[in-house]
Amino acid sequence: MKKMVNRLLGVALVVASITMLSSVSATANTYYHRTPTKATAKKTYYTTDTKSHTFRANGHYNRWTFKANHDLKNYRNTVWTTTQQTDITLHGKKVRYYWVHNSKNGATGWIWSGYLKPTKPKSAPSIATLVSRMKVAKKAQQIVTVIQNGSSTATLKLWQKNRTGWKNTLTSTSRIGAAGIGNSHEGSSTTPKGVYHLSFAFGKAASARTSGMPYRQIKSNSYWIEDLHDRQYNTWQNRKWANNKNEHLINYTKAAPHNQYQLAIVMDNHGQRNGSGFFIHVKNQWATAGCVSINYNDVRTLLSRLGTKAYIVDVQNQSQLRNY
Repeated sequence: MKKMVNRLLGVALVVASITMLSSVSATANTYYHRTPTKATAKKTYYTTDTKSHTFRANGHYNRWTFKANHDLKNYRNTVWTTTQQTDITLHGKKVRYYWVHNSKNGATGWIWSGYLKPTKPKSAPSIATLVSRMKVAKKAQQIVTVIQNGSSTATLKLWQKNRTGWKNTLTSTSRIGAAGIGNSHEGSSTTPKGVYHLSFAFGKAASARTSGMPYRQIKSNSYWIEDLHDRQYNTWQNRKWANNKNEHLINYTKAAPHNQYQLAIVMDNHGQRNGSGFFIHVKNQWATAGCVSINYNDVRTLLSRLGTKAYIVDVQNQSQLRNY
């Protein structure tokens, strides 16, 4: 009988020990601890994560819950600056979170340290590199890039091909269509986005210096046909008369500010049905109806360097040069 009692006591002790160990293990697995939030050195980071978020913290000091507030996919390769940190231990694992704000639009939130990368992303290629990589560069000798930088302003650059690549030989501030650069149509006051051959030049004088580009002198009967119902739509024509839907070129060779066509270069969009009469011409104080305008001396310099294989590329931002 005594032996039986001892055996039962032994079994009871083993069961109690197992129960106690299980309880300790369960407590360890559900243990939660957060260190006090403290200021940290301001450092800049980047993230390339596309699936997670920054978070808002809710709850009491000793028990936070997180709610997503900014998708990291919208902030790839932008700068996050850390200002605070806290460590959270849960299920036996310690994780660090940083309070960050973003340079893009001031977005803030808590973010897991594992999403932050201290290395700077690759810098964007230079405009010279983009020009050299464009499809049109294979057939062009000169490329004029027009990159919008305001509602109706842009930077014009002339690029000349040489034995070592492409060299920028002229830079000029320009005015563009009042509606900027984009998808144009007749009367839209939009400079047409895309690449166009610079086919010929024209102006008030009997001749102009070029590097092979053809030149025409404006006569009293010279018109640019802009009537959509005219069979000669979007072409230069010498006529005795044309209705007021068409542009009488000589009217724009007067004293400034009505001297836009004192010297001009044609952006050939014939057949594309995205408007008519797009030129590089002399600038005045106004936005254009869709043309690109620069000061007279720059038009003259530009024309003097253009041949028969010259193209213009109109874009809203530099990265769009990749498309042409």
